[in-house]
Amino acid sequence: MAPAVFNTDVAEYLGQAGSIPVRLRRTAVSTMSILPAPGTAPTGVPATAGAVRAGERTAAEYACALLDRAGGAAGLLAVDAESLRAAAAALDRRTDRFALPLAGVLVAVEEGISTTGRGDEPVRRLRGAGALVAGRARTAEFGIGPDGSPGGRATAAAVATGTVPLGIGVDGDGALRAAAAAHGLAALKPGRRVLPLPPGADRRWAGLAETTVVAAGPADLRAALDVLAAPARRAPAVTGGLPGATALGPAPAPAAAPAADGGEPVGSLACSLRTGRTRLADPAAAAAVHAAIRVLGTTAVRLLAADPPYRAVLPVHGARRRHAGLARRVEDLDLDPAGLPRTARSALRRGRRVRRLGGLRPATPASWRQRLVGWLDDAGAEAGLLPVTSGPTGAGTTGLAAWNLAGLPSLVAPVPTAGGPACVQLVGRPGSERRLLATAELLGGS
Repeated sequence: MAPAVFNTDVAEYLGQAGSIPVRLRRTAVSTMSILPAPGTAPTGVPATAGAVRAGERTAAEYACALLDRAGGAAGLLAVDAESLRAAAAALDRRTDRFALPLAGVLVAVEEGISTTGRGDEPVRRLRGAGALVAGRARTAEFGIGPDGSPGGRATAAAVATGTVPLGIGVDGDGALRAAAAAHGLAALKPGRRVLPLPPGADRRWAGLAETTVVAAGPADLRAALDVLAAPARRAPAVTGGLPGATALGPAPAPAAAPAADGGEPVGSLACSLRTGRTRLADPAAAAAVHAAIRVLGTTAVRLLAADPPYRAVLPVHGARRRHAGLARRVEDLDLDPAGLPRTARSALRRGRRVRRLGGLRPATPASWRQRLVGWLDDAGAEAGLLPVTSGPTGAGTTGLAAWNLAGLPSLVAPVPTAGGPACVQLVGRPGSERRLLATAELLGGS
């Protein structure tokens, strides 16, 4: 029988009142496995870029090291060896590489973000900062896994194995952050329009999607965020046969940029074990929250017990948008539904039914966002500390996908526990991405 977990646990750690015990259902074990790490420990993003900028290492060395072990990553990345070698050689010839913030950093780019030619805007910004596209990370077709749940991602596995130090993808339902949490990694889904999206992603996900970054720890995410969130500027021309290596013209900045908050940790956190209106975290996720509370209890961060105002209808709102987005994608691509997998056909039927019945409610995201910001206001907290649900989204669990619907920042961050690395979720107000990263660094899980 599953062990009893009390919703008084957080309050007990904080010396605040709790209520009644609730026995949890045991959740299914995640199918995402952690692959064995390569012989050489991966180098972080700042260290890699610093070594290339200083001339201590070359981009070609990092590219060759990746290609040497590319066979073990064949199921994770589709690597274009010729393009990677050309890009690395072109970078090593650049006289301005000492000024490139991501010089020589290998990045796995998820399928759905174009890397051909100049690539989509996220890829252009990474390349302009000196990053090398290591390969395309494989993901489930239509974002639907074999069991009908949102599909897992190879992006997180590529980072976890040390194949690359950085990965980017599109997170529309929490699946990419759940994959990162299953591997003990950090993943940042920023607020609405903080990072540029690939063309069509917003339409395909009906407003749920955000460009999301995966790395080993918060410091790596911060380096990527500084590049991806910055207004695009004209990059110096690159020579040497790199595909799409012409000078980048000015591009429009995102509709909103992170606040210039200086990257200070938040002063207060609202802590909870809830993953839905009537659900509490499984024992492993609850232990991670407790571990984070113990660590943060030794800092200046004020900890408060307050449950998010989850509603039972939230998973329905998220599912309606996913299904409607799938229907749009099938329509845009003019696909024959008969050729789709069974789970995709089922989702397609639901999406078409949503559209026949009047479509999506445009006020739902704003209403939910106001409700969550009101939760933080009522608790007197600047951000929230919540468990990570590593299994499929849906089925009454809203802990990750809710923040896509609200368009608010959500950071999955590692924290050391007795059983090994685990992850918690830090959520915040609009523009709080850098403050969440600074708070995650206090956890010491990277």
